[in-house]
Amino acid sequence: MKCSSRCFSTTYCFVGMIAISLFGAGACASAQQAPATLAFEVATIKPAGPFDPKTMGWHPSPGRVSFTDLTLKRLIGQAYGLNDFQISGPGWIDSEHFDIVATYHVGASYDDTMKMLQTLLKERFGLAFHIEKREGQVYALVVGKHGSKLKPSPPDLPETDPDAPLKPGESYIGEGDKKIKVITNKDGSSTVNLHNRGTMTTKFDFESMTRHDERSKMTMEDLAAYLSPSIGSKVVDATGIKGNYQVVIDLPLGNRPAARVDASDGIPSDPQGALDLSLDALGLKLEKRKAPIDVYVVDHVEKTPTEN
Repeated sequence: MKCSSRCFSTTYCFVGMIAISLFGAGACASAQQAPATLAFEVATIKPAGPFDPKTMGWHPSPGRVSFTDLTLKRLIGQAYGLNDFQISGPGWIDSEHFDIVATYHVGASYDDTMKMLQTLLKERFGLAFHIEKREGQVYALVVGKHGSKLKPSPPDLPETDPDAPLKPGESYIGEGDKKIKVITNKDGSSTVNLHNRGTMTTKFDFESMTRHDERSKMTMEDLAAYLSPSIGSKVVDATGIKGNYQVVIDLPLGNRPAARVDASDGIPSDPQGALDLSLDALGLKLEKRKAPIDVYVVDHVEKTPTEN
């Protein structure tokens, strides 16, 4: 039985959050760039096996990447740096799950890998789409009625030596100048030094399907982009607050499994109680608004991929 609420593995969540933290909301690849010309050396595509939340997700390693038990909608979003609400297509792209294992030359950048995924989707699934500007429901991140409670960021930590021997509980994500050290803490959380973006400590709870994030340095624009995937709707910064601040926030994993939904517009009337409490502690809140959104409309896609 597939997980319809968009469960993710720890690897998928954590690596994806690091990418967004370092490169912004479009980290998964710039959707406005020219068509991809790079391709994986070899890629196998199969229907997903039995559901396992511990293996589901995106798993990168030097020269090899696997996408395990992901829908085509999720793969399109990964390749083009999109949220679910920006993709419109046949219903099956959000229900049929695939396992993909691909190889590429060691040293390829993150952006190059995503362009390779774009090529795979076009060549193996016959993906074709066009972009429409549609007015949709969004959330605005604004200051609460009692004012901001944000705390300024502390000084950045010293840069770590990428060539230093790893200690127990330490590992690396990424390659080359984008290599980041991950420290696994005793409480099960993970901490990374995001260079000039401060530090990020994250703990996942797959029983309650939530994650707890602590960021030492974040702009309000970054926070708005960070919230969009969990809210399931575009979030725009309307706080008017500049600078970097400490952010502690609890977010639902997946597609808002416990959020209440308005029958009128199909989005949550309360985007999860834990999130509301977190924002209130920061002196912030979310307000519904209308705004234009770029929507990628799928014109053609095949349910059965071609051979490599």
